[in-house]
Amino acid sequence: MPSKSTEALSKGVDTSTKNFGLFVPMLAPLIIHLIFLILAYVVFPTRIGFYPYFYIEVPNPWLIWGGYFIASIIWFIVGCMIVDMANDVINGRPMNMNKSMKVVTGRLGTLFVAAIISAIFFLLFFLIPVALFIITIAIIEGKDAMESTKRSFDFVVKNLGEVIVFVIIVIVVEIILGIGFAFIPVVGAYLGAIVSWILNVIFTVAAVYFYLSLRQPTPPPPPPPP
Repeated sequence: MPSKSTEALSKGVDTSTKNFGLFVPMLAPLIIHLIFLILAYVVFPTRIGFYPYFYIEVPNPWLIWGGYFIASIIWFIVGCMIVDMANDVINGRPMNMNKSMKVVTGRLGTLFVAAIISAIFFLLFFLIPVALFIITIAIIEGKDAMESTKRSFDFVVKNLGEVIVFVIIVIVVEIILGIGFAFIPVVGAYLGAIVSWILNVIFTVAAVYFYLSLRQPTPPPPPPPP
């Protein structure tokens, strides 16, 4: 019997490939990322050496990192949308991108604080598993940043083994593909960017399924007094 972590990743692939609408929001950060890569590699590369006598051209690091930074800000919004869209699909509800956009934009303050907490936890390394689920919980459960962080801690502690396996698989896949595309000449950077953003969607959907399948059920409300 497969573990919940591998089941969630399989479900992420299956759900994403059967619902291509989940990939539509990703197009915005992907296009921005690719435009900056073209600028960095082709239009404004960095010249190293004594121009114009002898020099080599390398990708412009400022454009690469600048483009990734801008794309990541946009991904924050569309990634939150994909969490809400995946939650609807997995629970058998129709996927509605406009509705998910309204859900996210209506809670941008809360989600921004949750993103800051997640970023800090990522830097602490051992809190990466907690960081992965804070925004997911904030969107699915409709909680504020602090309550979402607390619930993420509880979720990770109660499912520590499965969470660690899930996180390791995600990190290993990202590293292997990142290194692999780096060795492909000319188009490697562009293909790597496309695959990376596609994986972001799949892993986001997988994280939603993973959380929904392992979270503690909400207790029913107490009966009204007689």
